[in-house]
Amino acid sequence: MLDYIYPFLLIHKKLQLAGIGTLYFERVSAVVDPSGEHIAAPYEKVSFTPGADVTDASFMAWVATIDHLDMDTATSTTQLAVQDLASSIHLKQPVVIASVGSFYKEGAGISFKPHEPLYTPQDAIAIPAGLQWSFKKGLFIKQLPMSIMDTYWWIAALVLAFAGTLAIVNYYFNLNAQF
Repeated sequence: MLDYIYPFLLIHKKLQLAGIGTLYFERVSAVVDPSGEHIAAPYEKVSFTPGADVTDASFMAWVATIDHLDMDTATSTTQLAVQDLASSIHLKQPVVIASVGSFYKEGAGISFKPHEPLYTPQDAIAIPAGLQWSFKKGLFIKQLPMSIMDTYWWIAALVLAFAGTLAIVNYYFNLNAQF
């Protein structure tokens, strides 16, 4: 049953387990370092809030579907497994759920240590040369113009517009001259 927890979390983003607590995915935004030269990708981490009274009915339905059981059997099996999990934690035996994290008894409550995500803010990548993060605008800007056309592009646009207008006018005058 422990093998079903992580796939269920991936899809439903939240799971309540009776006597233990609630597991949920928390979104961590992308982070740009203070120098504006490196950016870390956003990711989701598993978080935990202790204290839940009931196990999610949708999780029991999930177990019933995967194991091809009727709902009563799946409910009793799931509740028994969750009770065993809670009693193991309360007996100060660490419980590890693959890809989710570790539960252990700490004082009067339950503590949780999530597994590290595949990539973390420490795996920041360099921002490509010529770009810099603008903290004021909240977007990437060019550090310096690459060529004179980056600064005066509008002049080239005006020359092309004027040349196009002249070509159209010339066409109509030549068309009227033929008849």
